[in-house]
Amino acid sequence: MTNMGDMFFTAIMFGILLIPIILIIFALVAYKKNMKRAEEKLKIEKQQTFTLQNQVTELTTRVEKLENVLREVD
Repeated sequence: MTNMGDMFFTAIMFGILLIPIILIIFALVAYKKNMKRAEEKLKIEKQQTFTLQNQVTELTTRVEKLENVLREVD
């Protein structure tokens, strides 16, 4: 016959052994979500950088045209 105390102890030990495994699984899931979020943020930042570079190029072109017009006026 199985003693009730043995079953209780076995259940507690099994639970204690499962806690680190569950924590590791939660940590891995959180890490993957964080990496996905970071990749999305990086993608958005790259797009914004590209847009800003294009705007700077356009503004530089405009300033050069204005400088040429001013030189012609002088």
